[in-house]
Amino acid sequence: MHRPYLPSFARHPYFWLPPIVALPLLWPLANTVNNHALFLMLNGLAALLPDWFWSDATVLGDTLVALCLALPLVRRRPDLVVAALLASLPATLISHGLKDALDMARPFAVLGNAVHVIGPHLTAGSFPSGHTTTAFVLASVLAAGLNSRSAALGVLLLALLVGMARIAVGAHWPLDIAGGILCGWVSALIGLYLARRYANPGHAAVRETIRFFLIACAVYLFVHYDSGYPLARPFEQALSLGVLVYHLLPGWPFAKHTPDSC
Repeated sequence: MHRPYLPSFARHPYFWLPPIVALPLLWPLANTVNNHALFLMLNGLAALLPDWFWSDATVLGDTLVALCLALPLVRRRPDLVVAALLASLPATLISHGLKDALDMARPFAVLGNAVHVIGPHLTAGSFPSGHTTTAFVLASVLAAGLNSRSAALGVLLLALLVGMARIAVGAHWPLDIAGGILCGWVSALIGLYLARRYANPGHAAVRETIRFFLIACAVYLFVHYDSGYPLARPFEQALSLGVLVYHLLPGWPFAKHTPDSC
């Protein structure tokens, strides 16, 4: 039997939603007037919801929180966890490289008290949004590998909520969110390719190393971690405890074979 020309992740329709959404936004948002006007509108509308809601939503894009969210997948879909971890390497290089090279001012540095700020008052390194990049790395990998189309769409919408939360907390411009979506998607594409080409998530040593690393991340998130959003601390602890309990429950054998999602 011939191997399909396109890998399975490239054939999944929802996998292509991030660039379809983000690319058309880059050109109009590159105009400072449009970017600032849209930010002020969205930041003002978001203030109608409680600060704790946006604090909880924004920490879903925190790297440590995202690692904890991967823990429930280790037993049944280690291939997707490996792809997400591999994708985190180019995501870090791309996002931090652009932040350092462009050094764009954040909304509070430009608009001052016109911005509704939740959490730290950030001023530099605006483009692209790192939290949005992280969220779309994980969401794009899941969208490529999950068998349920509704679940794939759900994780992408949740990642988009993280992007909206970065505007709501006053940390990023809409342009940064579009850039973060693309950075996350491109990094996921690289991670999925590398996992499909080189990784062996079924190997016991690889699987156990990843498993204990993610458990350590969840324990650290529960015991002691400062994301910069104190209103989200109860949510962070509940999430970390939830994924630990779910993962450590008995009766969850590791999958002997993983689907060809990568």
